[in-house]
Amino acid sequence: MLKGEYHVKLPDLNNFAQMLVDLNSFLKPRLFVMDGIMAMEGNGPRGGKPRQMNVLLFSSDPVALDATVCRIVGLNPESIPTLELGMRSGLGTYLESEIEILGDDLSRFLISNFDVKKESAPPPRKIPSLLTNLLVPKPFINKEGCVMCGVCVNMCPVTPKVLDWENGDKTKPPAYDYNRCIRCYCCQELCPESTIVVKVPLLRRGLDRMKR
Repeated sequence: MLKGEYHVKLPDLNNFAQMLVDLNSFLKPRLFVMDGIMAMEGNGPRGGKPRQMNVLLFSSDPVALDATVCRIVGLNPESIPTLELGMRSGLGTYLESEIEILGDDLSRFLISNFDVKKESAPPPRKIPSLLTNLLVPKPFINKEGCVMCGVCVNMCPVTPKVLDWENGDKTKPPAYDYNRCIRCYCCQELCPESTIVVKVPLLRRGLDRMKR
């Protein structure tokens, strides 16, 4: 219930990821279970597409479990902030050479065309606010698909709302004030029509290509 509040308190992606690592370290779960019988690809967790994977994963190491799932769907574990920070904090390992797989052969479950964002690097840390709109991906409403349900407006954790009805008019799609947007992407995650997408600024795309 505090997810939105923590997005406001920790708008930096890496700080938010560190909070999740710290939470796991504090609670100390003994077993992590991932139900991958039916997964979701695309614009999740509400508007994505079901994808049959037929896999169940169990581990006492949450970093190894998530890293293994990353490899199943074609993601580089090193690009996931929670895994990098989790390993650095002693929560587990994402190194393939240090992970022992028991049970079925993992190659049976690899999916080469899983629809998942394969961004190579997280947004830059602590960039000046004036550069945010030039560098950090932002949510964007495809107005043709918007049904004006208001879910995105209700889910925005910022006060006053970053995303709101213009002049109270609910017959038109809501509008963003990107200068106050913390890039938590709660609106995009929960849009039931998958009409909110994340757009990567041109400058950011250029910087990412230079890093590869």
